[in-house]
Amino acid sequence: MNHRIRRAASGVALIALVVAGTTPAIVRAKQPTAVQTPSPLGTVGPAPTIEPNATITLAPASQPTSLPYPAYGTPVPGVNGGVVVAGVPQVITLDQAIAIAYAKSPSLASARASIQEAVGSKDETQAGLLPTLEGSGSSTRTHDSSAQSTTNGAYGPFNSTSNSLSVSLRQLIFDGGRTVAELRAAKFTLGAAYDTYRRAMQTVAYNVAVAYYNDLAAQRATAIAVATVNVDLVNESLVAAQIRAGTEAKADLATAQLSTAQERVTVVRDQSTELQSEATFANAMGLDANTFVLPRDDTPVNGSAVPSTIPVPSYDVAFKRAVLLRPDVDAVEQEVASARESLRAAKLGLFPSLSGTASEATASQNASGGAFANTGQLGVALTVPLYDGGLTAGSTKAAQGALQLAFANQQTTVQGVQLNVKQTLTALVSARQAIDETRVELAEAQIVLASTQAQFKAGVTTLPLLLNAQVGLTQALTDQSTAVYTLRQAEQAFLYAEGANGNS
Repeated sequence: MNHRIRRAASGVALIALVVAGTTPAIVRAKQPTAVQTPSPLGTVGPAPTIEPNATITLAPASQPTSLPYPAYGTPVPGVNGGVVVAGVPQVITLDQAIAIAYAKSPSLASARASIQEAVGSKDETQAGLLPTLEGSGSSTRTHDSSAQSTTNGAYGPFNSTSNSLSVSLRQLIFDGGRTVAELRAAKFTLGAAYDTYRRAMQTVAYNVAVAYYNDLAAQRATAIAVATVNVDLVNESLVAAQIRAGTEAKADLATAQLSTAQERVTVVRDQSTELQSEATFANAMGLDANTFVLPRDDTPVNGSAVPSTIPVPSYDVAFKRAVLLRPDVDAVEQEVASARESLRAAKLGLFPSLSGTASEATASQNASGGAFANTGQLGVALTVPLYDGGLTAGSTKAAQGALQLAFANQQTTVQGVQLNVKQTLTALVSARQAIDETRVELAEAQIVLASTQAQFKAGVTTLPLLLNAQVGLTQALTDQSTAVYTLRQAEQAFLYAEGANGNS
């Protein structure tokens, strides 16, 4: 009856009330003991082994589920869990998960390719400022059957050989700064590519963190549903005892069992969400979705206060920090600078260029290919473009448009940073405050359920109040779980908004 109120947020779980010890080792074939089977609907069966007023204890996260899938009905093999992959830890920290994603993410491979492309473009442009040196050599054998002899005037075949070697050097001296501007534009573009890569790393780290905490949250959600089934069974036992004592109508048992049946449905649904979250977590790291890998829970599991290690600055401080740290902000600044230099280069399309030239050659002087003689040249060449059919004018217009677009993108990026910082900062503040409130809520819900169970056992309260108390405990567990992992998500979102997450 409480399945509608259990979902405060998708993929949210809980801090266990009482958990001792450390995370156990992974056991793939652990026998399920958490879910008990209720009596047939309307049947007064024996009381379950769970005692009223017992403290609810939830197993820690970061371990494989101990339940078959689905928990009720016929299990489907090959769906629950996943495949252990060599080299991939079965339980990993957030830093380990991010490191794996850095190594395997296709989006980072794409960003690295963009850097390589920008490096090539810069080197290609830079070549225009460097001297070019060319060497050539030739050897020609000539046969002429119609040649006239110089000695007797007779006609007949004539054979000759010609050999030559040459080296030429050309160096740009001045073109009005066009090539220099093109080189600066290419360097700014390369800088923007590096910034884009760094932001891509932060995005990958953020996506992994989101999947990391969603997976933990989903594990806790299933644990809450299982614990709620067991509380429902306690209530069934109390109703059954009252029926045997003659103080409750037999029909009241069906009311209690209805709540149990509804929560069993919730268990199966939460199992599905948990398995999907595990697959999403593996996928976010660039692994096969069927890889068995679980996040290690980095939050307290004993119901105590959950500290946040991120200080909460003012908006002005947070925004200034984001402008300094975020690579995408620097990237758009470099894109503007690149567009400005490209415009300058385009405007110089008709500017004269002056180059220096030098050459040295040696060639044969007789018919046998010998008697070499040297020749050399040294000079300058001035090229004055007179008319290019409007090419320079068109290039200038295109460059002006590109600069305007770069300015617009810069403004859009800055406004996005402003909004991102504001939203994540307020979400972080709210998430920190909610932790304390939900701890109080959970403590009160435990007291209410325990006292209501005792009162019902003594016959001094009604079944609706007992079921309401159970609903209240489930809601309190869910609220605390939501608060804990909402805080972790809010921390990651704020770090990403500031450009301070990941290892970039």
